[in-house]
Amino acid sequence: MIELPEAFDPYLIPGTNILRNLVGATTADELEAAENDFVSVRILELREHPPKADGTLEQLQWIHHQLFQDVYDWAGQIRTVDIAKGTGQVFQPLAVFGMGVQYCERTLREDHLLQGMDRDTFVNRISANYDNFNILHPFREGNGRAQRLFWDLIARDAGWRLDWSLISKQENDQASQVARETADESALVDMFSRIVKTPEEYESTTQANLTSHLRDAGYAAVPNVYRQLSPTQVDDELQRDIYQRMKN
Repeated sequence: MIELPEAFDPYLIPGTNILRNLVGATTADELEAAENDFVSVRILELREHPPKADGTLEQLQWIHHQLFQDVYDWAGQIRTVDIAKGTGQVFQPLAVFGMGVQYCERTLREDHLLQGMDRDTFVNRISANYDNFNILHPFREGNGRAQRLFWDLIARDAGWRLDWSLISKQENDQASQVARETADESALVDMFSRIVKTPEEYESTTQANLTSHLRDAGYAAVPNVYRQLSPTQVDDELQRDIYQRMKN
């Protein structure tokens, strides 16, 4: 049998592992620096005139476009390839992406966009819904930053605030990975229990890290990588509990 080469990731500059971009970056460091500069400005703009939260993928796409429009021509567009964090569990396979969207939006809608909840209930339900959307991971890159703005809007309209400056990027990544791969949301619950604040608590502290994106000195986040899935691998993936819940 002739073994076919793995298909090329169309998001990369040919012959490199660098995402194609609008800023002319040809190295990972150049691209990261440009991302941080442009996205930081766009975050401040969005915070000046934040929209009302509607809890939909469409709004998450709009946020992603607002943040990354200066860096990627595919900003705000649903990814066209399956991806994973390094060698970790694959995110929502494109073959069942629509099912995942319906599940995420329906669950958040049935939770009334987290409105009218006491603090403990809010922490538990934002953890569950955050995990749902994180598994969806709709963009080739920039999911974390877009999702944090998305949940900022949800929290604000529900009468709460999220102080992301209280946690590290490494903690955020690890809590998300554990929930995604084991369905154990306890690390996310612990994380949100620390950053959920009342408006008064939030305003009383100095928000010096609004545009830091949870960056940690010395911590290198695992990048999203293209993962080519065979039909058998998709079928195996669908046996995981999260996808069984979506079916139900």
